[in-house]
Amino acid sequence: MRVLSLQEVEDLLYGACIFGTGGGGSLTEGLELVRRLYAEGKQISVISLDEVQDEWLVASPYYVGSIAPPPEEVKKRLAGLPTLPDEVSTLAAKALESHLGKKIEAVVATELGGNTACAIETAMALQVPLVDADPAGRAVPDLAHTTFNIYGVSISPFALANRYGDTLIVHHAVNHDRAEQIARSFAAISGNLAGVCDHPVEGRRLKQSVIAGTLSKAECVGRAMRLAREQAQIPAFAIAAAGGGSVLFQGSVRKATWQDVGGFIEGEVIIDPVQSFGSEPLTIWFRNEYMIARRGGEILSIIPELISVLDHKTGAPILNPSCHPGMDVAVVTFPAPAAWETEKGLSIFGPEYIGMDRSIYRQLSRRAGSCSRGGVQGERADMHLNERQV
Repeated sequence: MRVLSLQEVEDLLYGACIFGTGGGGSLTEGLELVRRLYAEGKQISVISLDEVQDEWLVASPYYVGSIAPPPEEVKKRLAGLPTLPDEVSTLAAKALESHLGKKIEAVVATELGGNTACAIETAMALQVPLVDADPAGRAVPDLAHTTFNIYGVSISPFALANRYGDTLIVHHAVNHDRAEQIARSFAAISGNLAGVCDHPVEGRRLKQSVIAGTLSKAECVGRAMRLAREQAQIPAFAIAAAGGGSVLFQGSVRKATWQDVGGFIEGEVIIDPVQSFGSEPLTIWFRNEYMIARRGGEILSIIPELISVLDHKTGAPILNPSCHPGMDVAVVTFPAPAAWETEKGLSIFGPEYIGMDRSIYRQLSRRAGSCSRGGVQGERADMHLNERQV
């Protein structure tokens, strides 16, 4: 078990939001939450997956919803209702404990991103450790996009809660897709924000169903970003090196658009290159998270690979839909966790999710092996900001 300092938690959250690929919850809100908790004298304890006891009950607390404002009709229905001080993910976790009649012994984040702060807060509130693992290795747009789904772990029973005090227990959902619809519908009538606590699972099963070491890896990436800033280096190269990825593109945002589509934020970012990255712009399409990056007619990266847009100067992740024209950015990619590259993984969260053929990912992987995609590996982490090629 390791007790994290506030600096280590902040590094972890920055790295988690880099791996969050534009989604996964607000970095600003996550940092504000953990800073407040540490100012209150609280600390988070993190344990490795191997330290989880086989008989423990472990569950995943998080937020679900949209950053888009709720419709006026929903606002009117919610106006005047009292709100609770507790985080909605913690309310959901306590509701699930009450339903099961059993204490949650450890918490596992549902994904990497600002939502990771929800797991931290809930672990503190329940006075249990946070597991150094998660079932995505990134952020994902849908409750079905989880390695629990790959390995056949039921999402039910799960709890839903909102800031007004409504709580629901879903005893059984037919599958993860139905659970997604139920949770998102509840969030929609709750002002586009709800807490979820799902996948109650014994420790022995957890060890077979999640990706180990993801929080440590996120902390390493966040630390690399911070140190690069302090040494006036280009953070993107340090981040890519620490995360085993590559710098795919650098340039300036020309255009960024988005809209709320069925509770998801969908949009497109067009980035004009600096000279060393050619002349054609890069276009990235997202649904909550960055899904596909194209240059001309060529696909450079696609889910389940990770695509992250970073501020060129600071390395901070730019979350959706926060890209604006004129921003100088770097685009980095990281390999998909191995579980997502299996046939079952690709069937759940591969190109088919965005209406494309699964074979595209296999072809892209082969091209990556022959170094034909134009990315720059992370070994150039020592390049200084004043050496940027334009």
